[in-house]
Amino acid sequence: MSAPAQNTSGTNAPPQDLLDKGVAYGAKQAGHDTNPSTTEKISDGIRSGFKKVTGKDVPIKDKQ
Repeated sequence: MSAPAQNTSGTNAPPQDLLDKGVAYGAKQAGHDTNPSTTEKISDGIRSGFKKVTGKDVPIKDKQ
């Protein structure tokens, strides 16, 4: 029997989609260090705002 795969990063953050990675990259370029949980909250806010403005979902699927 093999052991189940473990998260080696030390966090229980969900897998990042392309929008999350873009938010993390932008924060890093601006000199901010964000953890995956914060990045997920920011990208969820972007999705919500985008939907309010356009009435459509962001074309990048959320990995949840």
